[in-house]
Amino acid sequence: MAKWSIVRRIPVSGGSFAYMKHMVYAPAECSFSAMHSLIDTGGEALKKTTENSDSGSKFISRIDYTSLVEKYRRDGNLSAAYDLLQSLQDKNVCFPVSVFKNLLVAAGEQNDTKLSCRAFRMMLVQAGMPLSSDCYLNLARAFINADDCVHLLNLLKEVSESSLPCRLIVINRTILAFAESRQVDKVLMILEKMREWECKPDVITYNSVLDILGRAGLVKEMLRLLSSMKEDCDVSLNIITYNTVLNGMRKACRFDMCLVLYEEMVQCGIEPDLLSYTAVIDSLGRSGNTKEALRLFDEMKQREIRLSVYVYRALIDCLKKTGEFSRALQLSDELKNTSALDLAGPLDFKRHLRPHRR
Repeated sequence: MAKWSIVRRIPVSGGSFAYMKHMVYAPAECSFSAMHSLIDTGGEALKKTTENSDSGSKFISRIDYTSLVEKYRRDGNLSAAYDLLQSLQDKNVCFPVSVFKNLLVAAGEQNDTKLSCRAFRMMLVQAGMPLSSDCYLNLARAFINADDCVHLLNLLKEVSESSLPCRLIVINRTILAFAESRQVDKVLMILEKMREWECKPDVITYNSVLDILGRAGLVKEMLRLLSSMKEDCDVSLNIITYNTVLNGMRKACRFDMCLVLYEEMVQCGIEPDLLSYTAVIDSLGRSGNTKEALRLFDEMKQREIRLSVYVYRALIDCLKKTGEFSRALQLSDELKNTSALDLAGPLDFKRHLRPHRR
């Protein structure tokens, strides 16, 4: 035995066995097939023990399994890492979420869409709750150069049909992740498929896609989606819906549509807020309609909605362009005499946007 180099002793029920450089001795209670599988080198011993035992954790600690999974991942053998994780999960062996996260990142770096979806699914099963934003982003990044989204759609359909209480949140956050990685075509594809699935899109889903289309400058697609929302009896348009479309139209310089949408929103009984007024006043000012812009500005004051520096500057600029210098000077003095604490700041705009994400 002197020629054998012992690496460590691993505790097991009723005793321990020695994990050596070339050979592993198992306890007497181990079955013949399991014992035979232990006579191997390094990581293969761990792997074969897992495959031949009814409960992988009976002989070897979770730490050893985690090390083996990480070794496979570092070596680039991601399929072996996944297979081992899957077999252990079937035996009710739990792992830290970080193990799955590392596998998901590695799969994304290799553009392995199938493995990325599998790793993401395992994380959902393991965690049993919504995952962090980076998990969704890593899933989306794996598809940046992919044309085939079969694995993604299968994954999301399975989530839709599952009993997960957060299934709609999972799909909505997946859509946001694909939006952040600028995969607009895949976002629209997911939305279209959702209409056929058990878990239908809600107003948050639609609002997210509207925001994506607005950022991409796809005005026609945005208006088309807004029309389909109006036809969907299960979805009620809200202030977030109109603010998102108004902001998209303003950025696309479709100032004519901004006033139309604003009036439609008011007719629907939805009261404009800081974002609504900001988008419409800016649009009216840039289109030269200072009279209507000033009317809405006064309306903001009457409703005691906090004004912002941005609204003041937008009005002052448009008044100067139309030659109304006295009114522009009046607003400029008013802004100077207003305390910064009484003005809406960046956090106020973010607060109004917060319900857009879940």
